[in-house]
Parts: sequence; structure tokens; C-alpha cells
Amino acid sequence: MIIKPLSLKKLKTVPLAQRKVDSDSKDFGAPYKAGSGLDNFLCSLPNLGCAADLFHLRDAIVSAYRNKNAIILACGGHVLDSGLGPLICRLIEQKIISGLALTGAALEQDVEIAISGRTVTAHEGELSDGHYCITEETGCLINDAINFGALENVGIGHSVGKRLHASEFEHLDHSVLATAYHYGVPVSVHPAIGADAFCFHPAARGESLGATSIRDFRLLAGMMAASSHGVVINVASSVVMPRVLLQAVDAARNVGKTIESVTTAVIDPAASSSAITDVVNRLSLPNGAGYWLSGPDEILVPLLFAAVLEALGDEIV
Repeated sequence: MIIKPLSLKKLKTVPLAQRKVDSDSKDFGAPYKAGSGLDNFLCSLPNLGCAADLFHLRDAIVSAYRNKNAIILACGGHVLDSGLGPLICRLIEQKIISGLALTGAALEQDVEIAISGRTVTAHEGELSDGHYCITEETGCLINDAINFGALENVGIGHSVGKRLHASEFEHLDHSVLATAYHYGVPVSVHPAIGADAFCFHPAARGESLGATSIRDFRLLAGMMAASSHGVVINVASSVVMPRVLLQAVDAARNVGKTIESVTTAVIDPAASSSAITDVVNRLSLPNGAGYWLSGPDEILVPLLFAAVLEALGDEIV
């Protein structure tokens, strides 16, 4: 069989005027003039793609803040490992964030930052001799707090935040949990037993982990029950947080709560398809909007909230 090149002499073309307009010059980026400030930098960005989504998310946060609606931040461990703890602490102080949900990895990172002011990682070589697990101080503090919290009928976020707040560690100003406890902002923690090392530390007690984890899931369900017309942002967690957020919404609706018109977002360059489906598409239903900002959280989270603060100006307490 011989294949010949296809003749295109009779190919039909379409006038440019009949094409759907995707954007025009008002949406294009503009040169930034050095020294002209953050507001002019934001105006220099194109109103297209990820930048356009960032502006939509900014506007949703500003609207939620002004109308006293919920702004919930869900974080994986990479958020704190990237050095964003002080930024989140400041947003708590400024009453921008009304609720937090953390993975177990984020909990561990926050505690280690509070203790030492640093993030730490086990060396690969330690895996071969069984020393790849959690540090002693981290496991003791988390589990002692959880065991006591189970007796007090409070969740992991509250019990660990309270323990950190009562401590004399030098770096509490960088601790999201301690800051949230100080300002009365609810924090739920959602460990993955077996994946989070503090769950199998010698001080861990299964009954305490179970009781406090269930308490925190109920707390998150309460936060989501109050999230109508608010904003829920999932940062750097593709497995645990998307599913937990979705289950919390389902539980709230199951007991009769109405949740609608929620703006949702995933900030994660490597978000899984399930995370995008669960958070961006499903969690925003009905009548909401969802966005995926597919860049690094250490850049996009500061940029997003800088844009929010710039828009709010003197409205910030």
C-alpha cells in the first residue's frame, strides 16, 4: 500500500472574526516598573491562566472576609517544610484564616519547628538500621498531649496547641498550632496511622489517637458546615486532606446542614487527579467555584495572601 501526501488545495478556512475570543489586550500582561509597589506588580500580571485563577481566589477570600464567612486552610506537611509557618501565623493573628486542618505530617513539622526553629529530615542511610522514624522529642510531646487530650475530650489540634502554648520553646512565634490556640482558631489534625511516625512512637496509645482523631474529624465537619459562601483551600496534600474534606462535608449534609456556594482551591504543582476532582470539582458544588493553582506553594501562597492584604488595606484589624 502506497501512501501519498494529501492535497490541501481545497481546504476551507475560517475568518478570524468568526473565532471565539479567548482574551483581548486588556487581559495581557504589562511591563513592571521597578519600585512601583506590589499593587502595580499584580496589575502587571496577565488576567489569564493561573494568574486569573489567583485573582478569582483573591476576590473570593476578600469577599468572605468582608462578609464574615469561613476561610479554611487545609495543609500537608510540605507547607510547613517550605517555611510558610510564620506567614500562616500572621494570617491567624490578622483574623484572615478562620479554621485550619492539618495532616499528621504537618503536625510533626510544626512541632519540630516550635522546638528547634528548623525542619529536619532523616537520612536515607538511617532506614537500613531502623532509625528512620520520628525524633524522640517530637513523639513524646505529641503523644503526651494527645493522651491528656483524650481525657479532656478534646482533639489533637487543641491538645498539641495547648501543650506548645504552655511551653517555653524559643520558636513558638513560628508555630501554627501554638498561634491558633492563642487566638482561639480551631485546628483539626488528621493522622494516617502507620504513615505518620508519631502514631507508632512508644508513647502512642491507640485509644487516645482514635478518640482525639474522631473528635477532630467532627470539628472539621463543624467547620465545613459553616463554610457556605466561604473559601476552602487545600495546599500540598493530594491524598489525606481532599478525601477528609469531602467526607466532612458529606457528614455535615447527612445530619441536615446546608452547604453551598463554597469557593475551593488546590495549590499544588503535582496535585493528583483525585485531589482536583474532590476539592476543585466536587467540594465546590452546588453553586460554588473551584480552582487549581498548579505552581509551588512556597511562591503561590505568599503571593495570594499578599494580594488579599493589598486589596483589604486598612480593613485588616
